[in-house]
Amino acid sequence: MRINGNAYTAEVTKQSRLQTDNKTPLEIAVDNQDAYAVIFEQDSGAVTSDFFYLKNTSAKNLKIYKIMLHTITLDVDIAITTGVTGTPTAGTALTPANLLAGGKAADVDCQGKDGDMALTGGSTVDLLYLHQRASGEAYVGGQTWNYPAPITLPPNTAMVLNVNIDPTADVDGTLYFYFEE
Repeated sequence: MRINGNAYTAEVTKQSRLQTDNKTPLEIAVDNQDAYAVIFEQDSGAVTSDFFYLKNTSAKNLKIYKIMLHTITLDVDIAITTGVTGTPTAGTALTPANLLAGGKAADVDCQGKDGDMALTGGSTVDLLYLHQRASGEAYVGGQTWNYPAPITLPPNTAMVLNVNIDPTADVDGTLYFYFEE
């Protein structure tokens, strides 16, 4: 017999014992084909430019749990802004990859642009700073942000990555997200 609770499932075994599932929400999302990664490479072109856009078009909450960014030569200060409004101007569609090989497509509108997508409003939820390499250093600026409490986009909510410092830097990134069960 299977027992379904709010976010938990359990079964009663043949020995009349309770069998529970202790998977994390991310592990459950991967099993359900609801976990994704999207890779982008953009050059914002101007200060305050929205160069990456993600809108949740599903009926579930979208949870961003990790962002990896890399820049080649320049300091870059990037804002994550949620709740933006408007329609992105002239962005290029980005297709998130399912973390379960061969899994279904993500219910999102995801775009990147070398330049500004002209979106407005919203609230800044994090500032991401990438430091350039110093003269003679072999290391090139790259960093990973893991969110213990994921950034959440409810249905029909959008977010952008917006450059605050150095409009000429190329930013390569991977953003990881899943849909909450």
